[in-house]
Amino acid sequence: MILEYSLGKSTTMGYFQFLFNLFSDEYTDGRGYKRFKETDKLVHRDVAKKKLGRSLRPGEVVHHKDRNKTNNDPRNLWVFKDQAAHDRAHKYDAKRIGKRASYQGFR
Repeated sequence: MILEYSLGKSTTMGYFQFLFNLFSDEYTDGRGYKRFKETDKLVHRDVAKKKLGRSLRPGEVVHHKDRNKTNNDPRNLWVFKDQAAHDRAHKYDAKRIGKRASYQGFR
């Protein structure tokens, strides 16, 4: 049986995306972040932990440099010591590149 699955792209690409999601161990939550299906933990925090070679400390915030919540490449992640430091980075960027781009990304 062949499934037809499309999200406005070609049916073939939609079908392959459907299969990838079906067999992937990750899903995208309602806020746009990738999570592991089995544990419901955030993927970017796990990637940051492996990049640092240690567990994240209480209060540390993992930030996507390019503001793309699904880009969990280790080179795209910064770890801030707390939410206040993370907020300062966004405020600095908002002055430099605009509030929308700083908080929502470059879409």
